[in-house]
Amino acid sequence: MTLVLLAVAELAAIAAVALAGFPGWFGGAVLVLAMPALWALGGGRVAAWGVAAGVIALAGGMRFEAWHDAPPPPLAAYLGETVTIDGVIASEADPGQTTVRYRVDARSFGDGTPTGGGVLVTLPQYTEHLPGERVRVRGELVPAPTFDSFDYQEYLERHGIVGTMLYPRVEPLAPAPGGWRRTRAELRSSLDRAVQRALPEPEASLASGIAFGRDDTLPGPLYDAFRTTGLAHLVAVSGSNVMLLAMLAFAIAVPMMGRRWSTLPAAALVLVYVVVAGGGGSVLRAAAMAGVLLFGRWVGRPASALPALAAAAVVLVTGWPWLAADAGFQLSLAATAGIVVFAPWIDWALREGVDRARAASVVPRLVTESASLTLAATIATAPIVAVTFGQVSVIGLVANVIGAPLFVVALPLAGMTALAGVAWEPAGWAVGLVAYYPLAAIVAVAEQCARVPAAAVTVEWLSPAAATAAGLGLVAAGGAAYRWLAPDRRPPRFAKRARMPLAGAAGVAVVAAVWAVSLRDVGGPGVLRIDVLDIGQGDAILVTTPEGRRVLVDGGPSGIELARELGAVMPHWQRGLDVVVVTHSDQDHTGGLPAAMDRFNVRRAFEGGRGTRGGTDPLAFAAPRRTLERGDWWEMDGVRFEVLWPPAAFDPSNTNDASVVLRIRFGETVALLTGDIEAAVQDRLVAAGDIRADVLKVPHHGSKTSSAAFFRAVGAEVAIISAGANNRYGHPAGETFAALAPARIVRTDTDGRVRIESDGSSIRVRVEREPERR
Repeated sequence: MTLVLLAVAELAAIAAVALAGFPGWFGGAVLVLAMPALWALGGGRVAAWGVAAGVIALAGGMRFEAWHDAPPPPLAAYLGETVTIDGVIASEADPGQTTVRYRVDARSFGDGTPTGGGVLVTLPQYTEHLPGERVRVRGELVPAPTFDSFDYQEYLERHGIVGTMLYPRVEPLAPAPGGWRRTRAELRSSLDRAVQRALPEPEASLASGIAFGRDDTLPGPLYDAFRTTGLAHLVAVSGSNVMLLAMLAFAIAVPMMGRRWSTLPAAALVLVYVVVAGGGGSVLRAAAMAGVLLFGRWVGRPASALPALAAAAVVLVTGWPWLAADAGFQLSLAATAGIVVFAPWIDWALREGVDRARAASVVPRLVTESASLTLAATIATAPIVAVTFGQVSVIGLVANVIGAPLFVVALPLAGMTALAGVAWEPAGWAVGLVAYYPLAAIVAVAEQCARVPAAAVTVEWLSPAAATAAGLGLVAAGGAAYRWLAPDRRPPRFAKRARMPLAGAAGVAVVAAVWAVSLRDVGGPGVLRIDVLDIGQGDAILVTTPEGRRVLVDGGPSGIELARELGAVMPHWQRGLDVVVVTHSDQDHTGGLPAAMDRFNVRRAFEGGRGTRGGTDPLAFAAPRRTLERGDWWEMDGVRFEVLWPPAAFDPSNTNDASVVLRIRFGETVALLTGDIEAAVQDRLVAAGDIRADVLKVPHHGSKTSSAAFFRAVGAEVAIISAGANNRYGHPAGETFAALAPARIVRTDTDGRVRIESDGSSIRVRVEREPERR
């Protein structure tokens, strides 16, 4: 307990500096002044420990004050100016919608003058660099934005980043040197790609997040749902997650090796996770927290982990004082302490409840143990979460009780998917079939629990001082839980009762789930299906034939957004596209295609005459590929695809007019996909012959560059406009709505994803969401 009090003294001294603005020596001085009282209460031994606590508090407070008051890096003096710096790529890629970010640590200016400080550079989405690569960067250095609920600038400054650059010019100077750092980055990239090849989105991003800490591509609404439900720790490298991993290995090994020796495979698994997760600071700190817990198991006294945790906290905070202000470290430390002191009592209460309900044969031991670990971590971190994120999850306890057992299953399956996919892609796909179910279940738990009214309450009024007070209350409760251990429990006499019937019922439930989620779509939908995907300001259309063959027409501007939309409309086991068509070379039609080519097996690729001019080749690695011309056609499962435009050797100055125009026939149903063609080409199509269609994908996102005569000639029953919400071009134009009358108009910016289904004679229209009132 003495080590715990020493750690509390240091953290209290740091809190006095950070929250109240006291000088760094304040905490040590308070303990020195308390020496007579300590001597009177406990004699020389207590006074000696008081001296030790005073020294540690003084060291911690002074070091934290020195870090807190340190001057900014030299590069900060050039904010607002265009500068040239030579530096080193200091991070792996951080992908966005159509961008990727890297941290560059400056070493000197372009003229060789030494400098220092980090810069966050934003580059086009397919730009690739490795950590350790030396680069020269030129661009305007600007401060990071500050949001209403989050001071992003302060967050970056705390990590040594002085500002940002948007699309600077980057010149490679020297490749990343060989060695562990490069190998680690290449390994993580290979694992991430293997997961993307095996799983759809968002399950692929979730698997990468929980398996090796790469959660950058989780969609914003889903991440908000994880935060609302208190499940955000599942998609981050946290102490509680690593401990769940360790306890899973421990629980599996105990029947074979005994409780003490089972700590060895658990520790080995944690070491593997450290390597796979990148070995960064947050990973190592999380592993240290898990090591503390395993230490308690090894010595046969789990409660002994608390002094070890206290010693680790003292060493880490004294050596790296900035950790005390890092929310990730605070959460890992609090979660580990909560698991040590609260989890045994929560586990005892859960098992008592299960036994009293005579449900021991229904609820496995692993379920209650994982739930107790997660609940203990959730309770212990509540004050930090509240003050850091400004909200408290009301539904969090329920969501974690459900989500924690799913996580315990999903984590090893996600890791196995990645490793198997690197070794042999079909093996990764096969393991991914199984991994999909717990991953999809976690997504469903987060989304459904987040929809519960008042799932989370805003506590932006909560001050750091109030959160500290709440934390002290938890410390007092934890002290009591640590002093009086949870009672031992005898195994229930009825634990084996009804296991066979329940196993049978579980088997039936699994078969039903597999049928509903996976097998129902085997063999195709039985109708022609056209999905106009909601990929923002651009075009991406997936055509599915009655027997399940798939044609992707364009890919929108964003690789990750295209992957999410395809994940929403394709069966999770389907990782292939029969045909990819590029209508023309604009980025809002081709930007997402390189990602699709990387994630999916593409059998054939078609492009217009100007389909890949300029920029990244959207059909790279596609074979075979050919150029489409007017008069070309192909047929799949009774669906006929006819190319109406462009004619051979057509080469206009306007790339929009080079768009491939496809007419799709199935029975009596006709759909017309028009790319971005404008009025001149539209008039030529009208003059060329009958272009009537039941369904029209409106050209050029509904802009005013279309011809009213063209719309009349088509005479569509349904007109679909693909445009991004609040786009800067003002698409769709008001004139377009009037010209399309009396067709039913659906649009992706307000209706979301649009699905057209036809049996060859009738048409059914479905939209993702109800349109906003206009």
